[in-house]
Amino acid sequence: MTKRLPITLTLLLTTIWTLISCASSGWAGERGMITGKVRDSLNNINLMGVLVDADNGIAKTVTDRDGGYTLSLPAGEHTVTFSYLGYEPVTKTIDVSVASATALNIDFGESTVQMRAMVITGQAVGQAKALNQQKTAPNLKNIVASDAIGRFPDQNAAEALDRIPGVSIERDQGEGRFVIIRGIDPHLNGASVDGISLASADADTRAVLLDVLPMNVMETLVVTKALTADMPADSIGGHVDIITPSAYDRNERTLHGSIGGNYSDLTDDLTESGQVTFGDVLGKNNQFGVLASVSFDKREFGSDNIEADPWEHNTDGQWVTEELQFREYNLTRERMGVTTNLEFKPLESHNYFLRGLYGSYTDHEYRNRAVIGDMMMRPDSAGTGTIVGEDFEDDPGALFPTTEIQLKDREETQKNWAISAGGKHKLTTWTVDYKLAYSYAEQDTPFDTQFQYATEALNYFYAGADSDTPLVSASDGDIDDLGIYELDAVEDSTQLVEEESWIVSANIQKELNTAFQSHIKTGFHVTLRNKTNDLETFVYEDAPDQLTSLEGNTRRGRNAFSDFPQASHNLRERFLGTRRLFSSERDLEASVVEDYETDEDTYAGYILGHVDFGRFSLIPGIRMEYTEIDARGNTFDEDSETVGRQQRSHDYTNVLPSLHAKYRLTDNLLFYAAWTNTISRPQWEETRYGKFTDDDGNVEIGNPELDPYEAMNWDATLSYYMPGSLGIASIGFFFKDIDNFIYSQTSELEDYELTTFRNGEDGHIYGLELAYQQKLRFLPWFLNGFSVEGNLTLSNSEADLLATEAGDANRTVDFIRHSDTVGAVALSYEKFNFFLRLSGSYRSNYLDAIGENPSEDRYIDDHFQLDFSSSYTFRNRYTLYLNLVNLTDEPLKAYFGESGRLSQYEEYGLAARFGLKFNF
Repeated sequence: MTKRLPITLTLLLTTIWTLISCASSGWAGERGMITGKVRDSLNNINLMGVLVDADNGIAKTVTDRDGGYTLSLPAGEHTVTFSYLGYEPVTKTIDVSVASATALNIDFGESTVQMRAMVITGQAVGQAKALNQQKTAPNLKNIVASDAIGRFPDQNAAEALDRIPGVSIERDQGEGRFVIIRGIDPHLNGASVDGISLASADADTRAVLLDVLPMNVMETLVVTKALTADMPADSIGGHVDIITPSAYDRNERTLHGSIGGNYSDLTDDLTESGQVTFGDVLGKNNQFGVLASVSFDKREFGSDNIEADPWEHNTDGQWVTEELQFREYNLTRERMGVTTNLEFKPLESHNYFLRGLYGSYTDHEYRNRAVIGDMMMRPDSAGTGTIVGEDFEDDPGALFPTTEIQLKDREETQKNWAISAGGKHKLTTWTVDYKLAYSYAEQDTPFDTQFQYATEALNYFYAGADSDTPLVSASDGDIDDLGIYELDAVEDSTQLVEEESWIVSANIQKELNTAFQSHIKTGFHVTLRNKTNDLETFVYEDAPDQLTSLEGNTRRGRNAFSDFPQASHNLRERFLGTRRLFSSERDLEASVVEDYETDEDTYAGYILGHVDFGRFSLIPGIRMEYTEIDARGNTFDEDSETVGRQQRSHDYTNVLPSLHAKYRLTDNLLFYAAWTNTISRPQWEETRYGKFTDDDGNVEIGNPELDPYEAMNWDATLSYYMPGSLGIASIGFFFKDIDNFIYSQTSELEDYELTTFRNGEDGHIYGLELAYQQKLRFLPWFLNGFSVEGNLTLSNSEADLLATEAGDANRTVDFIRHSDTVGAVALSYEKFNFFLRLSGSYRSNYLDAIGENPSEDRYIDDHFQLDFSSSYTFRNRYTLYLNLVNLTDEPLKAYFGESGRLSQYEEYGLAARFGLKFNF
C-alpha cells in the first residue's frame, strides 16, 4: 500500500462534499445573518457556550470563546433567545436583511438581567463556563475552566484533570503525570494543545507527560469521551484538549499573576514560584489581540521507597524473593511555562492566529539505593527469618548475600514546544478553518551517573516479609563499618530522546437550507512524525584511592526504612576530577540496543453531517486514517558482541464510522447517545526495532508489525442541569469492545525463549458513570456558600492473552492500568471573600505489568488522596492562598500477584503551596 491512498481519499471526500454543498446551495432563498457578542459586564468576561436559539430551534448556534456568534437566517423577522446557566434567558426580536449583517449584542451583566438571576462571581464564574460549554456541546464532553483550575491545589495539567468524572491519574514521585480516562491505560488516550497533537518526550510511550505543562498555560481543559469524525481517532479512552488563554477571553487589558512558594515536609525544603499573564486588545476596532504568559516553579522534594523482586515459593511453600531494595530520593524540580497568542480580526467573521507554547521541567535527582541481592530468604512461621547467599543450600560456605550501596546522580530536562498558525472564516453559509503546526518534545539527560559500592560482609535478620514495609538488620557484620564497602564500578550515561511532528489540517463546513437546521463538514489531517532515541553508557572500573571506599564519601540520610549509610551528594564532582585515573569501557549492549529511529506518517480524511430538529440532533460521520511506519534499530548478540542494523516497514488503514445523538427532553434535561469507532496506535517501546540475543540464545525484540488497538464504543448519558444552583446530575453507561490488545510476553520455543510484544485476541471494558455537583443556594444565608460535588465510575474489563507455550490455554486478565472503581468527592465553601475546599480522590488497584505467570503480574494498589485548598480575597484584586496536598501521607503501593507480596512501597509526605495572587 502506498501513500497515494490517503491523498486519493482526501480528494474523494472533498469532491463528495463539493457536490453536496453545490446542490444544497441551489435550495437557498434570500438569507441574511445576525452577528454579535455575548458578555458579562459585571465580571468583565466574554461568555463562551451561550445557546443562541432562533424561532424555537429552527436555527441554533453557540457562542465561541470571545463570546461571538454568527447565525444564518432567512430574511424577515425572527425571535432569538440567549440561554446561559445562572441567568434567566434573554429574548429579542430582530429583522434580518439580505443586504448586510444585523448586529445583536447581549450583556448578561446588565442590572435588568442580574435582577432576575443569581449573581455569578468567584468560583461560580468557572463553574458556569464549564457547565454551559458541556451543555451546549453536540457530543459527550467534560470541561474544567481556568477560574476553577486556579482554585485547585494542583501542580500541573494532569492533576487538574483528576477532578473530572471518570478520570484518575498516574503519578511519578507523588506528582500527577499521565491521565487515565474511565480506568483505561493512559497510553491509549490522546492529548493536544489548541487542537495540536503534542509530541511525547518519553522514549517508550506516546502518552504526553502532562506534568511538563504548568497551570497557567491553561484557559480550559476539555475531555472528550465520545469522539466525532472530525477529531483524531487515536483515543480509545478519550481525548484531552488544553485550550490556552486568549486576549479575547476578556474585554479589556488584563494583568494577573502570583508569587508564592512550595514546601515539602518530607525533605523540609522551602522553594519559590511565580507567574504573570498580560493580555490586551488593540486597534480602533479591537482587531488585534495579544497575550503572553510566563511561569516559574521550583520544588525540592523526595520520597522513601522499598522494592522487591517477584516472589516465589520455597521448599516449605513460603513466599520468598531474591532481592530487596531500600531507596531514598531527593529531587529539585524547576518547571517553566511560556505561552503567546497573537490574533488578528479584521472583521468579526475573519480570524487569524499565531500561537506558541513552551513547557519544560528540569529534574536533578539524587537516589540512594541499598540493594540486598544474590540472596535467599529463610523464613520461619512468624514471618521473620534470616537472609543468606543464594547458593547457601548447595554451599553452606556461601553465607553472605551481596550488598550494594548505589548512588545515582542524574539531571534530566523535558521540553515541549508547539507553534501553530492558521485562520477561520465565517461567511453567510460557509465556515472554513485551516492550520499549520509544528510540535517538538525532547528528554535530554546530560548525565546519569551511578556509583556502585558492594560488600559480602553482611548477613541479615528480617521481619515483616508479608507487609508493605519489611525491615532488615545486620546479624553478621556492621552496616555502619564503611571500610567493608568497595567501589565496584561507575556507570555514566547520556541520553537524548526527540520527537517532532509537522501537522497540517483544514476543514470546510456548509450550512444547508433545509426545513430543519443542518450542515455538512469535511476536511483532512496530516501528521508527519519522527521519533529517535540515543543512549550512550560507559563503565568505569579500577577506581583511584579517593573513591575506592565509602569512607569520606557519606552523608546522613532520612533512614525511613533502613540504617544503611547514604552516599555523598558530591560524589559526581569527585568522579569528574579523577575520571582520567579510571579504566573505562563503552557498554556496547546498553549503548546500541535502546537506540532507534521511527518515522510514522498519518493521513486522515472525514465527512460528517449535523442535523438538528429542534430538540433532537444527529451527527453521522465517517473517518478514514492511513498509517505508515518505518522502524530502524540495532541488533546485539551478547555471545559474539556483534552489532547490526535492521529496518522494517508496516502500514494499515482504519475506517471509523460514528453516530452521535442528542435529545433535549426539557431545556435542562439532556440525553446523549453515541456509537463510535476509535484506535490506539502501538507505543514507541513496542514498535522499536531493537533486537538483543543473550548468551543462551534467548531473544528480546520489538515488533513494528503490531496492529493498533481497535475499539467499538457505545455511550449513553442522561444529564440534568440545575440553572438556579449551577449544578449537574448525570448518569452514564459505556461499553468498549476492543480488538488487538497489545502486551509483552515471553514464549517458550523449541530451543530458546522469545520475548516480544504481541496482539492479543480481544477484550472489553464496560461501566457506569455517576456525577453530581451543586451550589447549596437553598440553605440559610450563612450556609448557602456551600457547594458539593462528587463522581463515581464503576467498570469492569477483560482481555485475552495468547498462550506462552503450544498446547497451553489462553489467559484472561484485566486491561493494563484499568481500575474498576474511580471516584472523587469535594465540599467547598465560598462566602465573605473566603474560599475553602476539602477534596478526596480514589482509584482502585490496577494491573501495571504482565509477568510470565499470574504470581508475577504487578499491580498498583488502591489509592485515596485527601487535599485541601483555601484563599481569601481582599480589595477585589488580591488573593492569599494556601493549598495542602496529600494530607494523610498516602503512599504508592504495588504488589506481585496479590496484596502482601511487596513490589514497591513509596512515601512522599505532605506538600504545601502558598502565596499571593493579583488581578488588575
